[in-house]
Amino acid sequence: MLDRLRDIVLFVAGIIAVGALILAAYEGFNQRVTSAAFLGALGVACTFMLFMPKLEVFKVWGFEARLVKTLDEAKEILEKLRRLAVINAKSTYEAVGIGQRWDASSAVENQARLDEINIQLVDFGVPEAERRSLAKKYVRLMGFDMYMHYVQTLDRYFGFKANALRMQGNRENNDYMKAEAARYEEIKQSWKPNYNLFSKLDTFSLEEELALATPAKQLNEADKKGIEIFKGQLLRLYKESEVRAGLTKEAAVYLDTYRDTGGQDKRIVELFGFNPSEGR
Repeated sequence: MLDRLRDIVLFVAGIIAVGALILAAYEGFNQRVTSAAFLGALGVACTFMLFMPKLEVFKVWGFEARLVKTLDEAKEILEKLRRLAVINAKSTYEAVGIGQRWDASSAVENQARLDEINIQLVDFGVPEAERRSLAKKYVRLMGFDMYMHYVQTLDRYFGFKANALRMQGNRENNDYMKAEAARYEEIKQSWKPNYNLFSKLDTFSLEEELALATPAKQLNEADKKGIEIFKGQLLRLYKESEVRAGLTKEAAVYLDTYRDTGGQDKRIVELFGFNPSEGR
């Protein structure tokens, strides 16, 4: 019954459309613009109704109608866009993670870019688990950078501290200073950081690696305290970044502040009250 009623309506609409378009043309030839426009619009409306089930794009006399063929096609388009967003996010995370370590770009600015990428992924409906997976390697790269910052800073401290004490001991003929210099030299020589940690990027535990890279003997109490503060701060920043699936603001600022040799010296002064740049 409904199908027959629809057919009747479409038949009538077709007749009206043909008649209206013919009359519109007639009125137009006679320069009666207002009536021609009205009849033309009526004809377009009826034609649109008649062919709407098969219509994708229809334009006439300034009117345009766009219809999506099926809901499945819309879903397919969205899925393609989602996949493109995921691919873009993956390449961006990798580019930022590797590039930040070589081009001296700001960790704060890079994380802001990655936050924008994450917002796009949320908008495309990418599940949280997938978004966290995309960010995981980047966060681990930052953990590796924290490890290298730790061992390079301590290596610089032990070496320059030994050199400063040795020069002072020789200058003042002070046996205690000479003995202290020898102690720091022995710490440095017996210390074995893991410089191949990058090969275990997907599996290493930062907490375990920092513990292994911490000298266990011959440290005085002041050095032990400074190293524990140093290690504890890096672990906290890394764990908070893991939870966030991206650098926290504090972690990003830390990496920007202490990233180069000058930053290492600044951290040594804060932790141990010794400035390598003044001990040469």
